[in-house]
Amino acid sequence: MIKHTITFLLIAFSSFATADDWASIASTPGYGRIEIVSDYLLFSSAKSFDAKIPKLVKEGSSITIFYKQDDKVVTREFVVAGISTKGELCRLHSELPSRFSSSPSDTIYVKPCRYK
Repeated sequence: MIKHTITFLLIAFSSFATADDWASIASTPGYGRIEIVSDYLLFSSAKSFDAKIPKLVKEGSSITIFYKQDDKVVTREFVVAGISTKGELCRLHSELPSRFSSSPSDTIYVKPCRYK
């Protein structure tokens, strides 16, 4: 019984230690790496590209991003549903992560990043 209790406490505390923080605004260097997810019935795949993004990004806003795919410049609107942070890394999510869904969404990774 004590062994199970200790195991439970270790798992609980480790999840708090690794939990992401959330921000409402992020200051970026003007670039990041976008990961575009294709979600199929049985599996997901992702491609990533270097992207030009605004230097200031607000949660809930729609931003225009640019990236190169197959030697063509792609211009795309990206709705920032949420901004998760860990240290100097910001992740701009197109959909909010959910503990009820394991489906990944398009995400822009930005480092270094300042946030509030």
